[in-house]
Amino acid sequence: MSTTLRHDEAARFQTAQALWQQGQVAPARALLDDILAHHPAHPDAATLLAKLLQSQGLLNAASNVMASLCRHSGMAATTTFRCAQFIQQCQRQPLAAALCDEAFALGNASPELHALAGNIAREVGEFHAARTHYLAALEAGIDLNAWFVISALAMNQRYETRTHPDFERFVAHFHDAAYSFRARATTGFGLAKAYDDIGDYANAAETLREANRLSKQAEPWSRQSWAQWLDARMKSRLFDTELQVASDFVPVFIVGLPRSGTTLVATQLAKHPDVRDRGELSLLGFIADRLQAGNHYHDAGALREAAALYRTHVIQDDTRVRWYIDKNPNNFRYLDLIAALFPQARIIHCRRDHRDTALSIWSQSFAHAHYAFASDLDDVADFFDGHDKLMQHWQQCIRLPIHSLDYEAMIADAGSTLEKLKAFIGLPQVVTPDSTPSSPAAITSASMWQARQPIYRSSVGRWKNYLPHVPELERF
Repeated sequence: MSTTLRHDEAARFQTAQALWQQGQVAPARALLDDILAHHPAHPDAATLLAKLLQSQGLLNAASNVMASLCRHSGMAATTTFRCAQFIQQCQRQPLAAALCDEAFALGNASPELHALAGNIAREVGEFHAARTHYLAALEAGIDLNAWFVISALAMNQRYETRTHPDFERFVAHFHDAAYSFRARATTGFGLAKAYDDIGDYANAAETLREANRLSKQAEPWSRQSWAQWLDARMKSRLFDTELQVASDFVPVFIVGLPRSGTTLVATQLAKHPDVRDRGELSLLGFIADRLQAGNHYHDAGALREAAALYRTHVIQDDTRVRWYIDKNPNNFRYLDLIAALFPQARIIHCRRDHRDTALSIWSQSFAHAHYAFASDLDDVADFFDGHDKLMQHWQQCIRLPIHSLDYEAMIADAGSTLEKLKAFIGLPQVVTPDSTPSSPAAITSASMWQARQPIYRSSVGRWKNYLPHVPELERF
């Protein structure tokens, strides 16, 4: 490449950057498309174009840009990792997995790429492939403070005996003080799950106590901050603006406490061809924070922009349907905002026996600070109380219909429960002969293993196995 061409290319890229920063999306995209047409391995142009497309909800297009960059750049392990991780974050796991496989076939591997490939495989339910990649990452010397692959092994299978070699791995890492609190705690949760699999509830409970102690040191929870937030939320003035109903777009928000069955419900509903499951989106919380920061909660124009933003990022650029699921349980915090933005929305409130829910939360490693309460059963109880009070508040104050779904009813009679749920959200009762069910969505929540298993009754009343070892559960 000549010096003149390099300078011209750099100048054009800088122009595209400036256009993007000025909010001139169309000309920025056109310029980046042209740069890549002539220089498909231009990493900066491809990355900027992918981010631009991602910001417009065009996740298929964004993912394809990064895949093209990877393939034109020779599939080096570091490049493949960066591109596949971006595509994974766009929820296009099959394409991300394909890139990883292509790199491995060329002999381009790294510990991090194997760990990422394991995570991607687990998200789409390929648990055997995930285990293979995790073991390869361990063999290659993955940084166990950055990548929690040892605990991930436990989430890929059900153990039958204490003699499985994973137990030795789990115990050694869990008790090794050379690793961070977070890394050891995460492995502890995996070890406890393995003990639970073989029915050793005493060792599972003992391990969970230590794992949660380590978690609390790594990520403390403030009951005072939670109480202040909750008080402000319940005293806030309801929206006096309600936007127009859009009959071609029905967002379905599945809310409730974590581990209350939200993933199970979303997975079952998404089998219908007119439904798309978008997983646990963080978008609504982002919108709420932006509206509050700008004091725009009662600005009709700002609310219209917020609704358009949410709609764009939920619809995306795959096959259109009418019903879209957002199963972030934390959206229970914003039901007033949902009612204002989308009068046609449907709210499904998942409920589960608090003792089973508390045990399930206390048994789980959560990555987000929103769930820092999970490591202390007193904090869990406090969060439960706040959740219940806020849900009662919404049911009294907002006009949006809320369907309460009991986890135990779903387990006892899934067919009848789902039929009532479909009727509530307005789904057609009969699937037309030429309709084809949508592909199963990737699952990135803590329920990625359980949600892919047949519906089973052993999850109901599970707390009874732990009561002799965790008597605090009785309070729930």
